[in-house]
Amino acid sequence: MGREIEIKIPLTDTEYEKIFKVISGDAKLDGLDVAVDGLEHLLKTDQYFSRYATREEGKAAGEPQVIRIRSESSAGDKTNERSFFCIKRKTIENGIELNREDETFVENADVIRDLLLFSGYHQFFEKNKDAYGVHCQSVVLPGCDFHLELEVVNGLKYIEVEVTDGTDKADDVRLALEKFMELFGLVTSKRDKRSWMEIINGGAK
Repeated sequence: MGREIEIKIPLTDTEYEKIFKVISGDAKLDGLDVAVDGLEHLLKTDQYFSRYATREEGKAAGEPQVIRIRSESSAGDKTNERSFFCIKRKTIENGIELNREDETFVENADVIRDLLLFSGYHQFFEKNKDAYGVHCQSVVLPGCDFHLELEVVNGLKYIEVEVTDGTDKADDVRLALEKFMELFGLVTSKRDKRSWMEIINGGAK
């Protein structure tokens, strides 16, 4: 089980283009070291499952917030699709997501999907993401690995940055994530604390 701390902020078209130039190597940003040679363009489809009619019922029963099958492939290469099964327990602390998740590779996602459906689960939500992902180092927390995703999720433009595992204190990571976003000129008060389901379905902040 790994620790995952992340922050996401909605972007304008201009902000999206600015960040893309940085992570693709066409522009530099002081205080940021981007592993441009490791830039990935991935297409991801997430299918979420529950045994309950509403998320409120699921939470009340103690069901994990996320029971998910993810299928991903490099853009333009659907022949190399990979799938993963994930259970994630999520909390919000000071506006920052703190996640605990178990994820495993699955050779055939249809087997897991059928098992869930036979066991009384139903698919209640689907998320489609077109993302550019890259690992970064930054002066905001030296030695920490930041994974940045510049993404279009069901038509909405976002930047999402996460830190997984590591030995830094959670509070230090949360503060560093805010400073990381500020390197791009982003206003951290605009961070989106909602789940993707709430965002896409227009749920209240």
